[in-house]
Amino acid sequence: MGMAASQARYLGLTARKTNVEYEGQQINQARTALANQSANTFNELLALEVPTAPSTQDYTTLKYSYTDGTITEQIEDMVQLTDDPDGYNYMITHYHNADVYTGVQNRLTNPQVQIGTTGVKGTIARDSVTDDGNGNYTINGAPVSVYDENNEAQHDAYMTISQNYPDFAKLKDDLYTFTGEDGSIHFTTGASLSGTDAVDDYSVQSDIPSFIGTATLTKYDPTDSTQKAAYDQICKDWPTSDFANSSEDEIYVWEYQGETRFACLSDLMAAAQSAPDQSAPTENQDKLMYYTAKDINTRIEQQQKAIVDINEDGRIESIRYEDSSATYPVSTATETDEDAYQDAMNQYNYDMQVYEKRIADINAKTEKIQEQDRTLELRLRQLDTEQEALQTEMEAVQKVIEKNIESTFKTFE
Repeated sequence: MGMAASQARYLGLTARKTNVEYEGQQINQARTALANQSANTFNELLALEVPTAPSTQDYTTLKYSYTDGTITEQIEDMVQLTDDPDGYNYMITHYHNADVYTGVQNRLTNPQVQIGTTGVKGTIARDSVTDDGNGNYTINGAPVSVYDENNEAQHDAYMTISQNYPDFAKLKDDLYTFTGEDGSIHFTTGASLSGTDAVDDYSVQSDIPSFIGTATLTKYDPTDSTQKAAYDQICKDWPTSDFANSSEDEIYVWEYQGETRFACLSDLMAAAQSAPDQSAPTENQDKLMYYTAKDINTRIEQQQKAIVDINEDGRIESIRYEDSSATYPVSTATETDEDAYQDAMNQYNYDMQVYEKRIADINAKTEKIQEQDRTLELRLRQLDTEQEALQTEMEAVQKVIEKNIESTFKTFE
């Protein structure tokens, strides 16, 4: 019975030792896997690129300039010439900024164009006027007479025109009337009749644009030098527009915050007729195309051949262009693009934060791997100690079994 117990004990110890050895193998495999993870994180660390702070030198350039009279010209680009027959050694691109009178196209949201009866000012060609030598005039065959304030039709027309042209009321004592081809009442002045230029023509017209919002629309006046300069510039800069292809008689102007605005009749009528609710014709109209003329700061660039003198430091000292005998001394200045540098610095700071965050993540991952490895190593040591204890106990049980066998089955001494 003792031998059987010893055998059972020995088998139990053997099973425990086998389990310990198996667990040790599992731990070693786990530590190997952790070692691979650690190697991967190290390789990931090596692959990280440390951000480089930007240098102001990378955003600093040499700027060359010279003064041509009152204008300071900036040299934009230089291309070296070889074997130029006239001896010029560079093709220079240079520029300056100046205010340029420019026609500007705009769109006005919900312009609130109103159609109504309004006074209109125009002109009549001088050859349409005849004089019998006694102060009696005709215009296009219609006799001209002195304005009669007591004539109700003439007075009503006079009042309507005065609302649109306040200065017209000042001409009251010099006004003359005549009948237009359509039967409407027209006004002119004695000074205009006796002059040599085109004759002023004031009249009342119906179903034409009269207001934009609260601003009064008036016909374009080509005799107004300011309006004419603006009109000519707009037509020059927008030659294919409906505005440029409209007759002068179809151009209207209005004032808004000190700015003179222009629009053609077709655009005004299109806006006036676009209101979706005809019971409120001035609401929610389509955008109106209108024009202004103003001084706009513009870059004026030229490209010319030049003889350029360069000093021993590689900087330009003087320059003479192909179309001038004047030699201009050139000034050199360094210019740093602060905005671009600041953008680069902001990007660097962001990249550095990303880099530091990545480093912190790798370090945290590495620390976790090391902590897991230390735990496994401690468990492996415990298993090693347990295995040694099991081996010692197994050897003791083995000796007991051997003695039992010897005492039980030995026949002779």
